[in-house]
Amino acid sequence: MEENKYYSKAIPVNVKYHGVCYYCGCEAESKFDDYIPQKSDLTFYLETNEECAFAIVQCCKECHSFLMDCRIPVIENRKKHINKSIKKTYKRALNIYERWEVDELDDLSVDFIKSIKAGIALGKEADDRIQFAGYEYELDGTVYHNKASKPKTFTVFGEEFEEFRSALQYAAKQYRINISVLKKRLLDNNIDFDQAINAYHQEMEELIIEKQKEKLCKAFALKHKQNTNFVKSSLTTYLENHPALSMIQCLDLFYKERIKK
Repeated sequence: MEENKYYSKAIPVNVKYHGVCYYCGCEAESKFDDYIPQKSDLTFYLETNEECAFAIVQCCKECHSFLMDCRIPVIENRKKHINKSIKKTYKRALNIYERWEVDELDDLSVDFIKSIKAGIALGKEADDRIQFAGYEYELDGTVYHNKASKPKTFTVFGEEFEEFRSALQYAAKQYRINISVLKKRLLDNNIDFDQAINAYHQEMEELIIEKQKEKLCKAFALKHKQNTNFVKSSLTTYLENHPALSMIQCLDLFYKERIKK
């Protein structure tokens, strides 16, 4: 085709990557090669001289489908788009992969074990594709190195893990937190396990205190024929003014100063 003269093939430096999708490491097919920019956008880039790769990159069928409507002209950013698409498509399997280890399945029913094992396998495959860092390739005589950064490690109160999944499973079991809840706390705390765990337990402690407060105030209001909300607001004030006293001590003081009189 005429427009193909503007594109150059990105050729893997290492022969083992010939026929391998640059984006996820799966088997690539030439009919699914990724053109960067899209052929439909070629005229725009030729006339504007905006930066783009003008490259043909090895791609598998699924990654090709993820890129159908992607107009990003930079190879590394297209990889990021692929990762988001894999996470979205295989969200359920990735959740199973994060939650379960095969050696934990012994006490489950046979059918459930099969289902979980299939989920773990699919989730691992999806995770491997996301973690695939690409490979060195030659484009118009220039060798481009994949920009794989040093693998990030995750620390849970001094325990170090090379994989997020391992750290997540350990933290959830060790500190008795539901994995889904812990993941949300990690999102709110910049993937800092220590902060996330502390935030969770502080919240739980506050809930316990609030329940205890509710129980004590209801009992106090019933006993002394007072409005429950009035008792709660008064207790809050007494706790603020007398931080060394417990809730029961504050209620006793409240009774002596406000109710008994």
